[in-house]
Amino acid sequence: SLLPTPSPPPGHCSERCLRMATPPALAALALLLLMAAGAAPGALAVGVTPVEKVITLLEDLKAEVEGEGTAEAATYDEFACFCKTSTGTKSSSITSGRDNIDAYSARIADKTESMEAKEAELQERKAKQEQLALEIREAETRCAKQKAEYEAAAADLAKAVASLEKAVKAMEDSQPAALIAVRSSVERSLALADVMGLLLKPKRQAVSAFLQQAAERTVAKARAKEEPVDATYQYHSQGIIDTLNKLLADFREEKSTLDTEWSKQEATCTATIESLEEEHTNNGQAMDDLDGEIDTLKGEIATEREALISAEAMLKDDQTYLKDLTERCESRAKDWDQRSELRAGEISALAGALELLKANVSALDTEVNKRALLQRSPLAA
Repeated sequence: SLLPTPSPPPGHCSERCLRMATPPALAALALLLLMAAGAAPGALAVGVTPVEKVITLLEDLKAEVEGEGTAEAATYDEFACFCKTSTGTKSSSITSGRDNIDAYSARIADKTESMEAKEAELQERKAKQEQLALEIREAETRCAKQKAEYEAAAADLAKAVASLEKAVKAMEDSQPAALIAVRSSVERSLALADVMGLLLKPKRQAVSAFLQQAAERTVAKARAKEEPVDATYQYHSQGIIDTLNKLLADFREEKSTLDTEWSKQEATCTATIESLEEEHTNNGQAMDDLDGEIDTLKGEIATEREALISAEAMLKDDQTYLKDLTERCESRAKDWDQRSELRAGEISALAGALELLKANVSALDTEVNKRALLQRSPLAA
């Protein structure tokens, strides 16, 4: 019958010992395990030989190392995939962030330049608005003065025409008393004509003298209770009437010319003031539009600045994360390379030990086991 499997002798090395052994020492360790197994009581039992047990141990250990390597490789592949994906994502995010920052900065610069230009234009329009208001006031003052001058001159001419018409009628009707009643008005008309250059000084003196004489005669005859009209008055009055009619025609012509000129002047004043007021209104509307556009640009610039600050903060976070991730991934890759190299050495050493045991020691172990059985057979008999 087969002997029971011997228990591990003192100094037995477990799988942990094998895992901790360096690759060059694994073959020697395998031989030591073999010797320990052979020296143990019951080592000559038929069934599982000491060498087979060592081979099984080494094969299990090799399989375990390979299995752990496969599992760790899967974990590392997953981590490497994470590194690649995360690095690509963060790199794209950083590139996009820089593009966004450039775009925000460019828009802020453009909008700031536009806002400054509009602010400068607004200041110019404010100055223009004040100048237009001043020009409107000056035009209104000038036109009001011209109107007052026209109205005064027109009133003087109208009075002169009226007084001369009454004087001529009184003289034509041979009514010295009526002539005396308008004498002061006629004198003012003569003075106006003198100022306007419508009546030569000799004629004015003749008319004034005639009016004076007519008044004196009228008074004298009134005292004498005689008729105020005489042949001498009628003789001299005709020349005066002709003078007054000529002067009356001149005054009427002057009045007509004055009215015509004022109509033109008034139209010019009205057009000038209306044009200035329209320009003032349009400029004011443009100022209001500029105010609105400037406020809009200020709001847009503030929004762009907030977005820029956020983009800069996000870029900084992404760069920090990418730096940490790169360091972590590089450290893990280096560790993986070292562990892979060490594991490959372990597997290679285990494979070498197994090859040695299977090729050389196993045959000797079988022969020794046969001799042991032959030696035990007589004892059993």
